[in-house]
Amino acid sequence: MMQEVQNAIWQVQGQQKGKTITIIGGTHGNERTGVEVVLKLKSLIESGDLRITQGTLTLIHGNPRAIEINERGSEPFADLNRSYPTDLLMHEPTGEYEDARARVIAPFLQKSDVVVDLHATNKPSEPFIACVHSSYHEEVYRWFRSEKVLSDPNYVLAGESITTDEYAEAHGGIGLCYETGLASDLGRVDEVTQNVINLFIDQGLVEGQVEIPDGSREMYEMTEAIILTDEGFHFTEGLGEGSWEEFKEGEILGYHGESPFMALYNGVIVFPKLPEHRKVGKALAYLAKKI
Repeated sequence: MMQEVQNAIWQVQGQQKGKTITIIGGTHGNERTGVEVVLKLKSLIESGDLRITQGTLTLIHGNPRAIEINERGSEPFADLNRSYPTDLLMHEPTGEYEDARARVIAPFLQKSDVVVDLHATNKPSEPFIACVHSSYHEEVYRWFRSEKVLSDPNYVLAGESITTDEYAEAHGGIGLCYETGLASDLGRVDEVTQNVINLFIDQGLVEGQVEIPDGSREMYEMTEAIILTDEGFHFTEGLGEGSWEEFKEGEILGYHGESPFMALYNGVIVFPKLPEHRKVGKALAYLAKKI
């Protein structure tokens, strides 16, 4: 029987020992596909249509307060996915909601063999995986539709290990983020739900057989952040509209005020932010290159 073990955290255990898998949706409250996938999995288990026979499954709505208001965070610029330093539970609480919520979720991440955090982008993007490049991670992400895998071995995203998947990695698990597409698009809820169920079958939590999907993936690595300065920043016309826009070495990508920002290599733009999510001193987009 599935039980709510903490606010918006549900868990079910099989009759036999096995792996511990955690699925998170709504780390950012406006990214609704993950929110709905968690609810659908919960409903399938409670109805008996999906039976966990071994291991432990934890389903989490990451940020209930942000989900309720359909915003990225509980307040402007708050970000649950920048709230998981490796030594989180050794720090004094900050008093902020996202910090408090991360402290509730962290022990479940520490105990997980596999963590899949379901996200979506605020500007158009094809689905993609964000995680460490390894054969162990491939055994997890192969169940999710994606042609690209993005890694961040040098912590370009935030300067340190601080996301849900990185926290799981730091405590011995396999963590990955699956970007399902555009945040406002709920057209893939059923597909992603089935992707997750296929993962459960492969990992032994659910009985059954599933055929390993075909398909190779392109590997990318994050290289640098474009930081917003007091001068402001605007992209060159035609750029900054979505993730995976390609650029060439020597191309002007945009301008800090009147100063051009030139690409020093061939690559792609990822995670360009909406204007309302930009903050001086913080990244407004990131660059990556194929490896």
